[in-house]
Amino acid sequence: MGYSKGGGVDGPGRREEAVRGVVPTGVDRGSTPEQLRSPVKLIVWDLDDTLWSGTLSEGPVDLDPSRVDLVRTLNDRGIVSAICSKNDLDMARDRLEQDGIWDEFVFALIDWSPKGPRVAQIVDDAQLRAENVLFIDDSPSMRGEVRHFVPGIQTAGPEVIDHLLGAPHLSGKDDRRRSRLHQYRLLERKLADRLAASGPHEAFLRSCDIHLAIHHDLSAQSERLIELVNRTHQLNFTKRRLDAEQLRTITADPHRRAGYVTVRDRYGDYGICGFYSFGSDGSLSDFLFSCRVLHMGVEQWLYQHLGRPELVVAGDVVSSLGATVDWITLDSEDAGPAMPEQSAGRSALDPRSAPTQPDRILMVGGCDLNTTAQFLGGAITTEFAHTAPSGTFVHVGHTETLRQSAVGLTEEQRMLVDRIPFLDQGVYASATVVDPDYDVLVYSVLTDYTQGLYRHRTTGLIAPWMQLNVDITDPAVWPGVEFRLQREGIDRSFLTWFATEFEFLGGISVGRFEDNLRWLADTIPGDARLILVNGAEVELDNPREPARHRHHALMNAVVDRVAATLPNVAVCDVRRFVLSPDDCTDGIRHYQRHGYLRMAEEIRALGSDHLDVRPQPWVHRAFSTCYSFAGRRRVDVRRAIRRARGLPVSPRR
Repeated sequence: MGYSKGGGVDGPGRREEAVRGVVPTGVDRGSTPEQLRSPVKLIVWDLDDTLWSGTLSEGPVDLDPSRVDLVRTLNDRGIVSAICSKNDLDMARDRLEQDGIWDEFVFALIDWSPKGPRVAQIVDDAQLRAENVLFIDDSPSMRGEVRHFVPGIQTAGPEVIDHLLGAPHLSGKDDRRRSRLHQYRLLERKLADRLAASGPHEAFLRSCDIHLAIHHDLSAQSERLIELVNRTHQLNFTKRRLDAEQLRTITADPHRRAGYVTVRDRYGDYGICGFYSFGSDGSLSDFLFSCRVLHMGVEQWLYQHLGRPELVVAGDVVSSLGATVDWITLDSEDAGPAMPEQSAGRSALDPRSAPTQPDRILMVGGCDLNTTAQFLGGAITTEFAHTAPSGTFVHVGHTETLRQSAVGLTEEQRMLVDRIPFLDQGVYASATVVDPDYDVLVYSVLTDYTQGLYRHRTTGLIAPWMQLNVDITDPAVWPGVEFRLQREGIDRSFLTWFATEFEFLGGISVGRFEDNLRWLADTIPGDARLILVNGAEVELDNPREPARHRHHALMNAVVDRVAATLPNVAVCDVRRFVLSPDDCTDGIRHYQRHGYLRMAEEIRALGSDHLDVRPQPWVHRAFSTCYSFAGRRRVDVRRAIRRARGLPVSPRR
């Protein structure tokens, strides 16, 4: 079988670097079986010149029977296959059905969109760690794109295919009953239904009719339990591994309580999905769950059912245990030894008490936090940029308006604010400093990074507006401003008045920005935590914002300095996951979906275990979010919807 575009086999020098763990940019780790560094649970296949020979959109392709047998054999080993290909879905499906192989795949994402975000979606949907996924594609650039969007994923060119079955990391296990494939199909159906459902995620979970049973006869399932303990990472709260002898010791101890859980819902039976055991002091020694029940609430339900005992969490876990779950039904619980008395110590999850009241979170900022909030659940209050009744976009949260909020507005200043379309009274009455009542403040500083400042010539009122590198009081820029904003009340007469009343100061200075951040950290409630969300430093070719990445770097340095010297301040560092122009959409402050998800995960890690990160698809929330920002353009949104539905549209007046 020939390949027209070549692959990505690494030379000996690069392989040696990969073995040492030093991988230069662009190196295709995992191009040969010897370089696979983690067990593979899922393979994501490209189609053209990879799974088959040829390009489907250009003519017939040749699917070698050995490739068909390979995919089937991998399924027999419990190693599942997905597809990410730039192709026409119907044509690709028809071709795979000809060889009877279409049903061997799950999560087939076949369209013409970029592969990086799609592979990231597959990994999220499969609820796997990136290290346990292998992406095979003939194009080195596609492999590089995927490694960028999915850090840690293993990649290879098609040269690896003929060696897969002999690779140690693809040995799998005997699964000729296709139980793992069945589980992924079950998950695939559930994800499709969840995407189509409206309302909060909890409402969908209630519709799933989730049932759980607790069993205490460990010896009957010892082999499966040892496998579960030693393969589980994402939901393994203690990270302890057990061998057969250690499990027998737990089973033989009449004073030690341990058990495993089985789970089913209206989609099917998930089998054994969790294991726990108590130590002699009454704390949890083991508490772990299969990723197949991730985001179902199983771990939270069992923790509260066990009485929220002491638990020292080791390492990173993709779930928190603070939530209360009321949508799971207990089918049965086998009789077991009495639960040990809990020690006087308190849970390491919250040193104050258990159960605890959830932390109260206030999020203040612009569209970066507005989008991030779509992935978070919990006791969250928001103060976001919004659209005024006139249709003008109102930004909130500049450190200068926060300082003004702390002292309030004079009557003359109030009259000024009421005359300015891009401001409202709420901008100068932020809950950040006006009667603050929160445990965690998540605050995006991008407004300070972006807007110019205008000072009223007599009252001293500071009004942030537009870009810091453009002086709106200069008549030379008025035609463009009028063209964009005249419908929102910003016309020539307003601009003339504004230029008479206000003077342009430029952007906030680095020194003033640092002073304001230190003031804010000192102003919030004494026991509250401040999480500052910084900006990306990606170089973009945008003439409206020249060299903006350098300005972001200067401001980020201030944020880093403040966080390093103040104990109640932490940084959600966007620079860790917005690394290139591909991570942005239409500007340096607007990110791809995976960036906002990573922001949500970091905010939860820094802010509160009570926050719930929900990486499920959020398309059903996108319309309401966009509509809330539409302002006077809502009529255009409604007209577009009617056209899409084939309904008559009335002419404009």
